[in-house]
Amino acid sequence: MPNEIGALGVLAAAYRALGRYEEALPLYERVDADDRADEVACGHPGRQKDISCIYWVLGDRAKSIHLMRTLVEGVLDGTIEFGDAAGGVQQGLLLYYMAVTMRDSQAATFAVDYMRNRARRSAIQSWPGPVARHYLGEVNFPSVLSAATGAADVESATSIARSKLLSRRRLCAALFHDEVRSRAEGAEQHCRARMRDCYQLEDPLIEVEWYLARHEVEQADQIKGARI
Repeated sequence: MPNEIGALGVLAAAYRALGRYEEALPLYERVDADDRADEVACGHPGRQKDISCIYWVLGDRAKSIHLMRTLVEGVLDGTIEFGDAAGGVQQGLLLYYMAVTMRDSQAATFAVDYMRNRARRSAIQSWPGPVARHYLGEVNFPSVLSAATGAADVESATSIARSKLLSRRRLCAALFHDEVRSRAEGAEQHCRARMRDCYQLEDPLIEVEWYLARHEVEQADQIKGARI
């Protein structure tokens, strides 16, 4: 059974990489059910983050936000114990993106409050903690880039990320969430440029931000093509 579930996870990731989200979704849901049913992994978030983002690109935004908010609430009430090295920051970052994009001020406020909660913990120094601190105005974007790659400008950071997978994964998130911050501030042109920067990185495979950026770029290109 573990080998079967592992194979399903690999297939789900492959379908997602190919943009075949309808086929990826039920596989992620099967793997998620197995992850969370494992008593040894009690408190595991399963694949809910991946599932939420697939619902997002498939157009079910309400379902997506509900799932991501449930992950955030699970960290707060202790039912979810496993997350990223920063103490479960990523789901808050993703919830904020969804809330800003949908202009859901209540969900956006909730996500920011959650990031403030996480920022009070020493684990916030770990990745992706610097991204949350950027949202909160505690560090600037060059500091986020430096934490992600060791370089404080986009050009140098991108060069490093080409040969270092971990740096590419982190840069992907840094660029994506700088875009979200721009969108929240009404700078949509900068937002779209950052989305393309993120998407133009080689697919780091497991970073949901890359797939969300790809979806945004594809949507923008479709709209642009329809106007020509």
